[in-house]
Amino acid sequence: MLILSVSCGSHAIPPAGGLEGRVTIGPTCPVELAGSPCPPGIWSGTVRATSTDGDAHETTTGSDGSFQLALAPGTYTVTPVTNGGPPTPKPVTVAVGTTVQHLDLQVDSGIR
Repeated sequence: MLILSVSCGSHAIPPAGGLEGRVTIGPTCPVELAGSPCPPGIWSGTVRATSTDGDAHETTTGSDGSFQLALAPGTYTVTPVTNGGPPTPKPVTVAVGTTVQHLDLQVDSGIR
């Protein structure tokens, strides 16, 4: 898995923790029937964590939708970067002394 962290700020703080998780996409079927579940699919792409001061940190998901981001303590909005369907951004706070937090994200496929 390729891990990439990009910072667009002038005050780089060494990462003390970060996030790991998985991104899925759903629904994957137009109709879900009892006895015929429609589990979410794997989403591949870029995950971005934007801090409250505007610094952006990005990584690419693995083939299983998993991601890891090294982040300095602070508050971030984490979202899959999409070209279409709306992602579901999630706020997260990385605390001082925290190693890694788990955060799962979902992208809406638009299938109805």
